[in-house]
Amino acid sequence: MNLDKMTSNVFKETDDVIKKYGPRLAGTKKDIEAANYLYDRAKTFSDSAHIEEFNVYKGAFFGWIKFLVINYVIGIGLIWFNYYLYAALLAVLSVIILVVQFIFYLPLIDRFFPKKKAYNVYGVIEPKNEVKQQIIVSGHHDSAPVFNFFVHQPNLYNLRTTGSITLVLVMLVTTLVAFFLKNDLFNLILNIFLSTGLLLILQMWFFASKNATPGAGDNLIATNVAFEIGNYFYDLKQNNQGLENTRLIFASFDAEEEGLRGARAFAKRHKAMLRETKSYVLNADCLYDEKELFFLLSDLNDTVKLDTVFIDELLDTAKKLGLKVKTQRQALLTGGTDAAEFGKIDVSATTLIGMPWTNKERSPLYHTPRDITDNVNHQVVTDALYLYITYIKDKDLK
Repeated sequence: MNLDKMTSNVFKETDDVIKKYGPRLAGTKKDIEAANYLYDRAKTFSDSAHIEEFNVYKGAFFGWIKFLVINYVIGIGLIWFNYYLYAALLAVLSVIILVVQFIFYLPLIDRFFPKKKAYNVYGVIEPKNEVKQQIIVSGHHDSAPVFNFFVHQPNLYNLRTTGSITLVLVMLVTTLVAFFLKNDLFNLILNIFLSTGLLLILQMWFFASKNATPGAGDNLIATNVAFEIGNYFYDLKQNNQGLENTRLIFASFDAEEEGLRGARAFAKRHKAMLRETKSYVLNADCLYDEKELFFLLSDLNDTVKLDTVFIDELLDTAKKLGLKVKTQRQALLTGGTDAAEFGKIDVSATTLIGMPWTNKERSPLYHTPRDITDNVNHQVVTDALYLYITYIKDKDLK
């Protein structure tokens, strides 16, 4: 395999999509056009190519932030009129929305946002002989909204986000105390303290911009890694050197930045197929730096456990190739990746990530306008291609 040429192809295709379509928020015209472009590409190196429509509620995933701010502001008004129980109930509502919508990525408030169409794209390459297993290599083609907190004073990110959530929890507890205690001095001190908290809470309204990132490292690079792998194995098949018993699916999911909605739609639609044939999902996300490569052991804010046997196999392949790849759990409040939707239905899955993954320490490119190919290391793409192609070949021989 010519890894240098394949790496160059990944960067060229990524640049072409960004140049033609620019930022691609899920459900927008540019995002749909990019999906159709990928579908046309997939048809040229697959036995069958597919584009599948699903619904997405644009802006709903970060909508919990708006509810948090609005409820807190109303709560401040209520406490100054001694309606502490009502303020506590609003805080409870904010916490419920946060947990359901952001911790578990469930569509509690989606109905309040505009309904749009989004599209998953994938190609299928059948093996020479009977299908005994299938491997899905995937990325996502939608790009994220710009996170203003990563653009302006990123060192204060944790204070602004985790601090705001903590303040809502403080409002919940202390307003209940005030309701039952009924102490005028306590109430006055509490009212002043929570009112001062408006300085922290109100800035959350501006957490996410209406503008999107170019979305190179997050996550067109991964999509094109998947497509390049598909192209590679299709060429092998044309030369009668294809996979023996492994069906290969290369996929690009949509609306990952809207709470993994594309991967969820795919997993729901193809659940029977995914479970009837032993399936493995090699997802990738945020491939920026080869020195930071790791596989996720858990996903979706550490609520979904991933297949450690599968991950150990990948680590063995990395070790054989001399690649330094670690493992890491997905910490609470750090989000999720498309692998989670497969892990939830007991399909072996993981995500390969190439940057530090904590709210305190992430790539300075992540969710910013600087997310362009010039800021993605070529070596991380080469390593991802080498690792996944080798794993697929080895797995096919077992």
